[in-house]
Amino acid sequence: MKRENRDAQQTAERSPLYLQVREIILGRLRSGEWHPGERMPPEMTLAAETGVSLGTLRRAVEMLVGEGVLERRQGAGTFAATFQKKGYANRFQVFESLDGTPRFDIRRLARFERCGAPSEAAAGLGIREGDEVIHIVRHMVRREAGGERVTGVDELFLLPEVFPELTELLFLTRFAENDSLYKFYDRELGVVITSQKCSIRYECLEGETAERLAVKAPMPVLRFSRTSMTWGRRPVEYRIYRSDAFNSKISFDLS
Repeated sequence: MKRENRDAQQTAERSPLYLQVREIILGRLRSGEWHPGERMPPEMTLAAETGVSLGTLRRAVEMLVGEGVLERRQGAGTFAATFQKKGYANRFQVFESLDGTPRFDIRRLARFERCGAPSEAAAGLGIREGDEVIHIVRHMVRREAGGERVTGVDELFLLPEVFPELTELLFLTRFAENDSLYKFYDRELGVVITSQKCSIRYECLEGETAERLAVKAPMPVLRFSRTSMTWGRRPVEYRIYRSDAFNSKISFDLS
């Protein structure tokens, strides 16, 4: 057993019983036993499987509902959370102006690779610097008279063990025109993003950074950093979105 799993188990064993049940359910969700949008077993069944009373089981389930991990549907039961039908893009995206119009005409994949995590991404994901991550760079492009202009650069660092099936070919062929990344993760890879931590600052892209992102330097941008988390608030994606500082205003939800 890996050290991190042993530590988690030991922590759970010292926790109140309903918190131990919560961790068991989270573990089964992470393992893929239940998929996003799938109905959970009846509470009596879960209580029997976890060896606790129905009241303890319900307390754990209510906590997970409050955390956005599970969702109750009146008359239908309890389901593993999914946001495919709830507008993932509107909840998390920064790609629209305040009037709701798109800030770009096309999204273009500029880089897809596996590499060592830089220090900032490693800190955001809770891993060691240099640990392997999936690194993706996308350009947001506006068509203008005389050519095209990059108005934003989206840089992603993903945990490979959470996205084992993600390849460049899958990304290019299965990412729909109206998709958000989180809707794509949910539908194609079974990864549900439930919460995030964000920050914003000004940056000027030049030198090695501009070269890595394949943009013309200097490029002044607003820099949005985001750690996205799945069930149990586990960080799975560290994302940096850089938007042309002289372009239109941005609607950005920091909740």
